[in-house]
Amino acid sequence: GRSYCVRTQRMLNQCLESLVQKVQSGVVINFEKSGPDPAPIGEDGLVDTSRPINSFASQPWHSCHKLIYVRPNPKTGVPVGHWPIPESFWPDQNSPTLPPRTAHPVVRFSCVDCEPMVIDKLPFDKYELEPSPLTQYILERKSPHTCWQVFVSSSGKYSELGHPFGYLKASTTLTCVNLFVMPYNYPVLLPLL
Repeated sequence: GRSYCVRTQRMLNQCLESLVQKVQSGVVINFEKSGPDPAPIGEDGLVDTSRPINSFASQPWHSCHKLIYVRPNPKTGVPVGHWPIPESFWPDQNSPTLPPRTAHPVVRFSCVDCEPMVIDKLPFDKYELEPSPLTQYILERKSPHTCWQVFVSSSGKYSELGHPFGYLKASTTLTCVNLFVMPYNYPVLLPLL
């Protein structure tokens, strides 16, 4: 932390300017692992079958309460997003109110390696994750060409986990991890388009 002792109007302006520069614009999300841990990867980048997978021992990267940076549009200064993070319930027309929800969405990720999907002319949202044990673990795997799908529990009508709405992927330079937000159930939608 830091404290400021403001004695003049000019000092107040300087202090406010200093604070504004330190503020990160973003959204806090609870990331939770769903399913088994991934197979360990050896030094050569291939799956290492000699090391056992211990999916039941809790690791720091299994659950992270972290920020995703929401960058403003450089021209307008306003952040632009195309797709929402799904709600954790299926809408019911007969319900007069919406069910309560947590202040920070709970996004579950599956550690199954998938192909990242994008198609021309269909927008997607890309948010950088704040550094955490999860981002460190993903970057240490050195797999920038695969991704882990993300879900919101109870977002589907007939499935407890729901359908994927995006994925976590290391940047190609392995400097950060990004959350790609796509249309809901994008693995079915994109091939149709």
